[in-house]
Amino acid sequence: MRRRRGDGERHGMPRRVSAARRPRLLPRIVAAVASALVAITVLAGCGAGDAGAGARFVTSPLVRYSAVLWPFPLELVGAEPGARLRLTARLATSHGTWTSAATYTVPASGTLDLASARPQLAPFTEPDSAGLFWTLRGPQLSGEAAARQWMRDTIRVTVAASDAGRVIASRSFELDGLASSLAVRTIYTRDLRPAIDPRLPRQTHEDVALATFYSAASLEHPQTPVVLMFDDARPGASGDYVAPVIAQFGASVLRIPVAAAADGVRSTGIVADTTVEAVFDWLAERPDIEQDRVYLYGTGAAEQLAVWAATRFPSRIHGLFVAGGSPALLCLPAARVAPVFEDSSGLPCLSDAGTVIPSAVPSIDGVDGPVVLGCGTQDATLPSSCAWQRALAATREPRPGDRTIYADGATHPVSVPPGLPIALPAVGGQPTEKARIAFWNAVGRDLLRAVLG
Repeated sequence: MRRRRGDGERHGMPRRVSAARRPRLLPRIVAAVASALVAITVLAGCGAGDAGAGARFVTSPLVRYSAVLWPFPLELVGAEPGARLRLTARLATSHGTWTSAATYTVPASGTLDLASARPQLAPFTEPDSAGLFWTLRGPQLSGEAAARQWMRDTIRVTVAASDAGRVIASRSFELDGLASSLAVRTIYTRDLRPAIDPRLPRQTHEDVALATFYSAASLEHPQTPVVLMFDDARPGASGDYVAPVIAQFGASVLRIPVAAAADGVRSTGIVADTTVEAVFDWLAERPDIEQDRVYLYGTGAAEQLAVWAATRFPSRIHGLFVAGGSPALLCLPAARVAPVFEDSSGLPCLSDAGTVIPSAVPSIDGVDGPVVLGCGTQDATLPSSCAWQRALAATREPRPGDRTIYADGATHPVSVPPGLPIALPAVGGQPTEKARIAFWNAVGRDLLRAVLG
């Protein structure tokens, strides 16, 4: 039987909160996560703006930001009431320049609060203090270059306010890459062989890379929950982006690659149950993993694999996080073969992802911990995505920590971490950004409970 944990939560800080500070910080952290009003990725470091006269940008003191950015307190103070200002954001790199802009009218108080002020002539329509960041647009980067820029490098975004072409205030924000100091290890079949050989399928007996392990363990937290992630290769949704965010919540990640078809819905590779069982065995031998807090994660084409694993190994997992895909196994594009083999035999699969068949959806009622489901109602990649999530939710009696997010107006990439200017249209991306915040608030809340329990 799994040991019961407490109901505490903490606000997801990229650096661990020491035991001495935790009692003082916990009430504020709990409120922040529950209300989703405060940035989860705030880091200790940089100070507030200068307190001199004239217009100036003011943020919360003693904070430094990352490229994964929830809305945060940001005000322009000392501006002329009634002035119509053009606010711009600019990021210059060796690859080119990213820019964004919005127009605002200064209220009678002379203070423009970007968390509550409605923009005009902007790529977002509702108040959003991070709007100028996630709407940055610039050169198209390759997958590796994009992951390095947004998740490993430190980049500088400058926000400026102009009145009739004259700059009246400017502030630079250094955005740290969350993956810059994350411990990463490649897992090979030789790492799994001692405990489980000869159960590995024949095709994995060669010494090949099988998975990637991201450790969140520290001196303060020598044991952590772990998220077994079936990777979503879509831009911004892959483990390069998601694993560092999960690690900020205090959970380690083991990432299994998933080859996705061009349609973003189907898998093109096959996963064997013996391979996944071997991964569970490898995790079970690690002293830095809390064995009763193992979660499964899969979005897009990988959702079907995460749901399958949750039903195939229910006693070995605690929770499930999925979004934007089909929970039923979909046949490979070129043949009526499922992307999963059990006992060396292929499982039944569906050839049509657009038609929701409830009887093909496996029950996740055996997952004893939290389940988070997400989708966008304007998902053009898989228009039936929300219907699939409803069918999956119907297989389970709701439990504490469960959350199903049906995001009105959101598009397919609802699982990309918030704040990243990736996989969003030039205009009209705010519903998707809101869905990203809701999805990661739910995932973060459940992981934080596990870390603090």
